[in-house]
Amino acid sequence: MDQQPTQTAPVKLVRLWKRLPNIVVPPADVVVAGSSRTSSSVSGSSAIPSPVSASSIPGSIAPRSTRWNKVDIVLKTYGFRSLGEFLLVLFHPRKRGEPDRRSKSHRQTVARFLQGKCKVTMADIIPLIYDHHQSRPKRSDVDQSSAAFSPSRPLAEIHYARPCLSAWATRLVGNRIHTAVDKLARTDRTDTRHRRRVRATTNGRAKNTSLVEWEDVELSMEELAALYREEDPLLWYITECAAAPRKGGEGFVKKIRPHPGIQVGAISSFIISRNRYASGDLALPLGIWLFACQAHIDVKRVFCRLGYSCSDSTVRNALKTLTEASLATLRTRVQAATAREVPAHYQHGLGKENSLNHGTACTVFELDGLHPAAFRADDHIARIIKQERQSMTVLSLYNTIDWEHLDNVWELHAIRVLVNYLPHLAALSPNISEKFRTTLSKRRLPVRKARLQPLGTNAEQQMENKGYEAGFRNFDQQTGVEPEKSDNILSWNRGDGGTHGTLMRLKQIQSTCPDVYSSFRNALSTAETWHTKATHLNSCASNHYGPASSPDPSSLSRSSNAANMKRPTDLKKCDFYPTSRSMTLIWDARILDCWRLVLGCETDLVSHFDALVTTNRLPTLHDLLRQARILRERYACQAAYDQSLDKEEQDRAESRTKFHEGSPWTRPGEQSDSDAHMSNSESSDSDSDRDDMQADTLNEASNTGLPATAASKTTTTARAGDGPKTHSEQPGFNGDRVLSNAILFLMDFGWWTELNYAIPEGDVGRVFEILKIYIFTFAGSSNQNYMRYMLDLYTLLEYEASPELKEAILNNWLLNTRGEPGKFVEGDLMQEWSNRWLSDFSKEQGADYDDPFYRKTISPNVLHFLKIKENMESGFELKQRSKVHPAPHLRSETKILLQLYKNEELHSFRSGRSMGHAVINQFDRGYQRLEDGKLAEYLKNGAEYAQLLHEMESPRSPAAAVVLRQVRAPLPVPMKTILTTQAAHKVSEAHPLLPAPRLSTVRILNVTLKPRRVLPPLDRHSALRLLHLVRLQIVFKSGTALITATNHSLVDQIWV
Repeated sequence: MDQQPTQTAPVKLVRLWKRLPNIVVPPADVVVAGSSRTSSSVSGSSAIPSPVSASSIPGSIAPRSTRWNKVDIVLKTYGFRSLGEFLLVLFHPRKRGEPDRRSKSHRQTVARFLQGKCKVTMADIIPLIYDHHQSRPKRSDVDQSSAAFSPSRPLAEIHYARPCLSAWATRLVGNRIHTAVDKLARTDRTDTRHRRRVRATTNGRAKNTSLVEWEDVELSMEELAALYREEDPLLWYITECAAAPRKGGEGFVKKIRPHPGIQVGAISSFIISRNRYASGDLALPLGIWLFACQAHIDVKRVFCRLGYSCSDSTVRNALKTLTEASLATLRTRVQAATAREVPAHYQHGLGKENSLNHGTACTVFELDGLHPAAFRADDHIARIIKQERQSMTVLSLYNTIDWEHLDNVWELHAIRVLVNYLPHLAALSPNISEKFRTTLSKRRLPVRKARLQPLGTNAEQQMENKGYEAGFRNFDQQTGVEPEKSDNILSWNRGDGGTHGTLMRLKQIQSTCPDVYSSFRNALSTAETWHTKATHLNSCASNHYGPASSPDPSSLSRSSNAANMKRPTDLKKCDFYPTSRSMTLIWDARILDCWRLVLGCETDLVSHFDALVTTNRLPTLHDLLRQARILRERYACQAAYDQSLDKEEQDRAESRTKFHEGSPWTRPGEQSDSDAHMSNSESSDSDSDRDDMQADTLNEASNTGLPATAASKTTTTARAGDGPKTHSEQPGFNGDRVLSNAILFLMDFGWWTELNYAIPEGDVGRVFEILKIYIFTFAGSSNQNYMRYMLDLYTLLEYEASPELKEAILNNWLLNTRGEPGKFVEGDLMQEWSNRWLSDFSKEQGADYDDPFYRKTISPNVLHFLKIKENMESGFELKQRSKVHPAPHLRSETKILLQLYKNEELHSFRSGRSMGHAVINQFDRGYQRLEDGKLAEYLKNGAEYAQLLHEMESPRSPAAAVVLRQVRAPLPVPMKTILTTQAAHKVSEAHPLLPAPRLSTVRILNVTLKPRRVLPPLDRHSALRLLHLVRLQIVFKSGTALITATNHSLVDQIWV
């Protein structure tokens, strides 16, 4: 076994102490004195040994010197006359080239101190000197006290350290600020997005001149503040100290007049004061903003003198430069696109007219997601000639509507109204929005910012054929469209209904012109959505408002009067925004009243859901969707409308669709004249509908597969004279007319609400579904033109557009001017914003729309003016006045309407109830009108135009381009058209070959074309075109007109 190691005993350490004798340390003066002489004993005092004698004592220790002793020794032994002289030599700044007399230790010691390599640095010394009580002059010494921070008094005259230091620092900082501002004014930024030195114009002599661009005037106060802070922190700090308030020693930003904006304004004015060309930061954007706001010239001059903005002449030159650059870029793109046979833009043309001034404005913008073959004119024309639209029927049009999708969307809108009303269900709001954007989405556009370029206005009358054509050609010239190169390229022209109708009329008139460009055969036209929406709002208001003092709770007039909302004075042309807000509020309130009945609330919805919260039984979104299906089937469908007009159907209905039974209806006495009063504007539209209601709907039930209306059960009676009319039921009526009116309103305005919500989301699929419904509703109203406009859009997309063209149209139907989700707008609404500004500017300046400055400077930059105004408000944190209304359950109008509908039992069935107001089922009526011939008439007009295109397009050669082929059903009637002297003069002006007429009238009795075909009757415009095509020559001899044709290949003989 291994032996254990031997353990040694621990050693105890002992510390030895030795007491030394007490030594008295002499004071410092005695020590110094002892070094020069021997200390002597003084009688009466104890002897103090000298340092020398103390150190000779065995076991004694020398006294320890403190830092105060050392300072005292240095001050008495350093050999300088003053501390200032010592410091002057200590910090001697050796100049370059002269010998350095300092020792090595001297240099190293000073260097280490000045470079901050010692424990004690200048940061410790400066405060000691500045805050030393000896450095401050007494208050009685006014001369020295006033020298503090003096920018001009010589420093040698300032004796005290504190005022001298402050005066020196003031001049140092002042010189530094001067240099900093000079540097900012003379140097430009390397980032091209934030150029500072830009010029409004150039004379061509200067090289490398930076002309202004629109990116240079896009103001962002936050970006400017960040740039100034980064470029020169000292300048920013000085201005911040001057502008920023402090609390507890720390600066903070006030809500009113925040200091960063004030600093940016001050620094910008400093810079432009040193260099007038350095105006790109704030001066030029602010100058353009003043121009956009139409500020008075005196205001502009004062702002210019203060350095806040550029002069008015500079701003105008800058706008001219910007306009030329924008239009040049546009023309380059258009010409490049023409070479590729791909359109790079399309137009929005809208007129802005009043009694004194009129004109036409246009905005061009580029298409996104475009297939190269999308806008081929030959393919579009071939599809028109093919006449596939002739296969369209009313039933096929009805079946293209996705009714299941529309039902689901309507139900979700009903839930949205409930969720917005009740704070208890606020958590479901994001889920509803997500469902709109995913499950119920049809075709959402990607979020992209539209690239827009307004063109110069002109003073043409857009609603007239001649004015529209002149304006159209003028806009093409501005964009660089070359007619000879654009025959096979379609141009997409969009505007309101009047614009669309004028272009379609021009295409009919010019159809016999051989040139594709002159005949507008390569011009597409669509009616825009905002004006369509506004027109349907007028139609809905005219149908549902009823008499101004109607007692009927289903009439919107009764609801408006109860909630103290303004009723439109002209129901045929309502103010869009006030009317839409009122009708939306009424529709929401009626949806809530229906929810009250469907959910079985004993009192009101708020109390009902308060109880559900208490018992933790709040419904989920899935539960509400099931209840919303019942609500729609009971209160917002054609079957519900029919059921409300027949008590027998109400009795046979299932429990989920059966109306809540109200109290028995007691027929009141005959209405007074005041109750039946209607405005003249309303009766002009409504009475015409009522007069036609019986004739249009007598055979509806037998001729259509849709549920028949009860119009055949009603009569319309008129009071004595020509006064307004009221509705009265036939004897034995047992339905509920008030309830049927309410159901139609929930349907009609529900479609309008869906359109209004789908547009900002950019869902063109949902938009198109509503516009297909509007074909029927416009057909059933007095707005027959918009029925044709909606049919034009439908046939274009479904029959006359290639898949690539349809894709391009849908992908660019709505615009997003901000590039943000939920910010899509209609194209005509965007143009209306521009038109409003242009109209206001024209009134202020008294300028015409064809004025050169107006055309070249104002109109092309209108969108930039609007954007600059918005950027200026957001840049200075000027929030717009809040348009947010109180919560729906707190609004007094909502409470009043809910109480009214509950008291009147609006959505309960009361047999026999009728109060003189009957709403027309415009959808059902429109379906019947289309069946009775409206659609056939539309298709016939389309077939005639297609035949003309066929005649003009084949074989597309100069000699045979105008050969008229025989139509399907020729009419053997000679053309008898009277050309008046005025019309003949127009022909002579347009075609110099025709001499001025001398007869009052020229009557063309018969025209025979090769091979012996007789023309059908033509209108005046077609006759004028024919005269041009055959190139007639009129020779007057002895009062007799001898007409000969120079184009003998077309005309055999003409008799006069």
